[in-house]
Amino acid sequence: MRFLKKTYSTIVYIISRLLILVEFFLFLRLVLKFLNANPKALVVGLIYRWSDILVSPFNFIFPDVYWPRGRLIDTATLSAMIGYAILVFIIFQILQLIFKE
Repeated sequence: MRFLKKTYSTIVYIISRLLILVEFFLFLRLVLKFLNANPKALVVGLIYRWSDILVSPFNFIFPDVYWPRGRLIDTATLSAMIGYAILVFIIFQILQLIFKE
Protein backbone atom coordinates (compact mmCIF):
# COMPACT_ATOMS: atom_id res chain seq x y z
CA MET A 1 0.00 0.00 0.00
CA ARG A 2 2.83 2.37 0.81
CA PHE A 3 4.36 1.66 -2.61
CA LEU A 4 1.11 2.69 -4.32
CA LYS A 5 0.97 5.96 -2.39
CA LYS A 6 4.56 6.74 -3.28
CA THR A 7 3.94 5.86 -6.94
CA TYR A 8 0.82 8.02 -7.03
CA SER A 9 2.68 10.95 -5.44
CA THR A 10 5.54 10.62 -7.89
CA ILE A 11 3.24 10.51 -10.92
CA VAL A 12 1.25 13.51 -9.72
CA TYR A 13 4.46 15.43 -9.02
CA ILE A 14 5.88 14.74 -12.50
CA ILE A 15 2.65 15.61 -14.30
CA SER A 16 2.25 18.79 -12.22
CA ARG A 17 5.77 19.94 -13.07
CA LEU A 18 5.24 19.18 -16.76
CA LEU A 19 2.01 21.18 -16.73
CA ILE A 20 3.77 24.14 -15.11
CA LEU A 21 6.50 23.99 -17.76
CA VAL A 22 4.02 23.77 -20.64
CA GLU A 23 1.83 26.55 -19.25
CA PHE A 24 4.85 28.82 -18.73
CA PHE A 25 6.07 28.14 -22.26
CA LEU A 26 2.63 28.89 -23.71
CA PHE A 27 2.36 32.03 -21.57
CA LEU A 28 5.67 33.24 -23.02
CA ARG A 29 4.26 32.70 -26.50
CA LEU A 30 1.09 34.57 -25.59
CA VAL A 31 3.00 37.57 -24.24
CA LEU A 32 5.40 37.66 -27.20
CA LYS A 33 2.53 37.58 -29.68
CA PHE A 34 0.68 40.27 -27.71
CA LEU A 35 3.76 42.50 -27.73
CA ASN A 36 4.24 41.81 -31.45
CA ALA A 37 7.73 40.40 -30.95
CA ASN A 38 9.84 39.88 -34.06
CA PRO A 39 9.72 36.16 -35.01
CA LYS A 40 13.04 36.57 -36.84
CA ALA A 41 14.80 37.09 -33.51
CA LEU A 42 16.49 33.87 -32.46
CA VAL A 43 14.83 33.40 -29.05
CA VAL A 44 11.39 34.46 -30.23
CA GLY A 45 11.62 32.21 -33.30
CA LEU A 46 12.62 29.25 -31.15
CA ILE A 47 9.75 29.82 -28.74
CA TYR A 48 7.28 30.10 -31.62
CA ARG A 49 8.58 26.97 -33.38
CA TRP A 50 8.62 24.80 -30.28
CA SER A 51 5.28 26.02 -29.01
CA ASP A 52 3.65 25.47 -32.42
CA ILE A 53 3.71 21.77 -31.58
CA LEU A 54 1.67 22.41 -28.44
CA VAL A 55 -0.72 24.91 -30.01
CA SER A 56 -1.42 23.17 -33.33
CA PRO A 57 -4.27 20.94 -32.04
CA PHE A 58 -6.08 24.11 -30.94
CA ASN A 59 -5.62 26.19 -34.12
CA PHE A 60 -8.74 27.60 -35.76
CA ILE A 61 -11.08 26.87 -32.85
CA PHE A 62 -11.65 30.59 -32.32
CA PRO A 63 -10.58 33.54 -34.46
CA ASP A 64 -7.75 35.70 -33.12
CA VAL A 65 -8.76 38.91 -31.39
CA TYR A 66 -7.04 42.23 -32.02
CA TRP A 67 -6.98 44.96 -29.42
CA PRO A 68 -6.38 48.60 -30.26
CA ARG A 69 -2.95 49.42 -31.69
CA GLY A 70 -2.76 45.99 -33.36
CA ARG A 71 -2.23 43.96 -30.19
CA LEU A 72 -2.97 40.31 -30.92
CA ILE A 73 -4.65 38.00 -28.44
CA ASP A 74 -3.77 34.54 -29.72
CA THR A 75 -6.88 32.54 -28.93
CA ALA A 76 -5.26 29.28 -30.04
CA THR A 77 -2.63 29.68 -27.33
CA LEU A 78 -5.26 30.57 -24.73
CA SER A 79 -7.28 27.54 -25.81
CA ALA A 80 -4.19 25.35 -25.50
CA MET A 81 -3.47 26.64 -21.99
CA ILE A 82 -7.03 25.89 -20.89
CA GLY A 83 -7.15 22.59 -22.77
CA TYR A 84 -3.96 21.22 -21.22
CA ALA A 85 -5.10 22.25 -17.74
CA ILE A 86 -8.39 20.40 -18.27
CA LEU A 87 -6.52 17.36 -19.62
CA VAL A 88 -4.29 17.23 -16.55
CA PHE A 89 -7.33 17.58 -14.28
CA ILE A 90 -8.93 14.59 -16.03
CA ILE A 91 -5.70 12.60 -15.72
CA PHE A 92 -5.57 13.37 -11.99
CA GLN A 93 -9.15 12.20 -11.57
CA ILE A 94 -8.37 8.95 -13.38
CA LEU A 95 -5.25 8.44 -11.26
CA GLN A 96 -7.30 8.94 -8.11
CA LEU A 97 -9.67 6.20 -9.25
CA ILE A 98 -6.79 3.85 -10.05
CA PHE A 99 -4.81 4.47 -6.87
CA LYS A 100 -7.78 4.82 -4.55
CA GLU A 101 -7.22 3.03 -1.28
